[in-house]
This record gives sequence, structure tokens and C-alpha cells, in this order.
Amino acid sequence: MDPWQLIVLLGAVTAAAAFLLPRRNAGSRPDEASAVQLQTALEQFMETMEADNREIAESIAGMQKRNREENANRDERIAALERRAAELEERVSLTERRLEERIEGLRPGAPAEPAPAVDAQAAETETEGGEEQQDRDESTIRSRYAELFALHDQGKSVDAIARQTGMNKGEVMLILQLAKQEEERNG
Repeated sequence: MDPWQLIVLLGAVTAAAAFLLPRRNAGSRPDEASAVQLQTALEQFMETMEADNREIAESIAGMQKRNREENANRDERIAALERRAAELEERVSLTERRLEERIEGLRPGAPAEPAPAVDAQAAETETEGGEEQQDRDESTIRSRYAELFALHDQGKSVDAIARQTGMNKGEVMLILQLAKQEEERNG
């Protein structure tokens, strides 16, 4: 029993005892009818208290059930979000690796990947002209990404260039920055 129920019950018992005990100043005892009325009132009070307690217990049980369901739903959502985050992390790392590979290919000292038909010509050029000939044949960033720079020269935004060339925005921005650095170095 809760403390407040105990206090109410003791108060009711005290009130009942006060009516049942003889009064000092009156000297008369309460009659049998008033005792029955008091007992009936106490029984009604106890029935009301029990009904209220049942309602409270049912509402608490309902709240606990709803809370468990909400927690289960929340746990499912968290698990789904964690799976999605792991997938996105994998995609980001794959994209970073591809970008790093492309950056390595754009660096001035990195060997350019020649086309298969050009391999024989490149071998002849290296033997004939030496390093000086190789420097002249090396293409600039502008020549490798002519379409990108044509769109940039037309005043297109990075987003528009990325959409039209099929590249990522970060990749387009990186190429533009590298070209700018190359021009500053050569110019």
C-alpha cells in the first residue's frame, strides 16, 4: 500500500471510531442505524479506493507497454541508421581512394598513363629526344580536361560542370585549383 492510502485509511478509521465511541458531553450512544450507515460509507470508500487503484495500475501497465514498443522501434531505427552510416563510410572511403588515385595521376612528376597505341611512339620519343622531348610531350591539366575548362571558361558553375562531365563537385574544384597552381608555376 502506498503511504497516502495508508493515511487516508487511518483517517477513515479514526473518523469511524469517533462516531462509534460514546460522546462525553451527550452521554448517549449512537444508535444502531448510524453505525450501519458509517460502516456502509466506509465500505463504499474502500470500494472506490480499490477501483481507483485498479485504474492506476492499468494505466501504468499501458504506459509501460507503449514505452517498450517505442524503445523497440527506436532500437530498430538506430540499427538501420548504423547500417546506413557504415555503407556511407565505405562509399566515402572508396571515393577518397579514387580521388587520391586521380590526384596522383595529375601531379607534375607522376607518369601519365599513355594510350596503348601511343606506347610505341613514346618509346621512340624517349630514345630520340631524351628528357627535353619528354617534357614537351607531357600534357597540361588544361589539355587533359579540355571539356571541363571549356565549360568553366563559359562561366558555368562547379555544379553545372560536375553534372555535364559526370564528375564529383570536389573533383572539379580540385582540377580547377591544380590548373591554377600549374599556371602560376609556369607563368
